[in-house]
Amino acid sequence: MSIDNQVSIGVESIEKIIKELNEIRVLCDQPHLEMKIDELQNFVSSFIILESKSSVEDKIFDKMVEVKNSSPDLHLKLYMLYRNLVCGRISKEDALISFESSLSLFPPDVMVY
Repeated sequence: MSIDNQVSIGVESIEKIIKELNEIRVLCDQPHLEMKIDELQNFVSSFIILESKSSVEDKIFDKMVEVKNSSPDLHLKLYMLYRNLVCGRISKEDALISFESSLSLFPPDVMVY
């Protein structure tokens, strides 16, 4: 039997925790406590970084679905990028760079009257 120990916390809540820890650090005047509070802030900040990294896949997938009918070429390019990212053939940083360059190569269609 597997127990899932995951808890979902919003980015706003994490930012509030970081802000409150910063206020506590300002109020305390003991170097040892300040060091511990800094460690906690860094630990809590790492959750935001992890959450933002996982959203690269979501960005690519959402844009891929959005342009499916309007731009088949861009859809195909994003699909290939998404599959490479999910399979681990490309890093998240490289995928984000490729995603942004793909969007610049395929500007949205604009009708001029």
